[in-house]
Amino acid sequence: MMRFVVYLSGLLIALFLMISCINTRKNAGVDSNTFVKATEGRVVGTYQGDLPCIDCDAISTVLTLNSDKAYKLDYIYVGKNPEPFSRTGTWDLDEGELNLDGLDYKYRVEPNQLRQLDLSGNEITGELADRYVLRFTNE
Repeated sequence: MMRFVVYLSGLLIALFLMISCINTRKNAGVDSNTFVKATEGRVVGTYQGDLPCIDCDAISTVLTLNSDKAYKLDYIYVGKNPEPFSRTGTWDLDEGELNLDGLDYKYRVEPNQLRQLDLSGNEITGELADRYVLRFTNE
């Protein structure tokens, strides 16, 4: 009888470990696919937002990412200079971060938006943190 209990306990432990491993593999696949969907070709388009500005009302920003990896970035310093400032170049993705050639800062790719990171590559925090976002538009 004791052998039977030990044998049954061993089977239950083995079954539990097998189910745990299978579940982990499934979850890993889902997480990987989610990351891939967020970065593969889904960043192409136009993003806009009003970024904080120290000496003006806001920096009205429009960023267009083309499928040929070219970008155009337009700034207007609202309340200061109505003339747009433009920059063009190429872009690439590296582990969910958008790099724009010629700029010192990066953007983190999020669903339907880009979040500007600080010069060290960290998320901007504080009361204005939510304003460092460019949202996807259908333009």
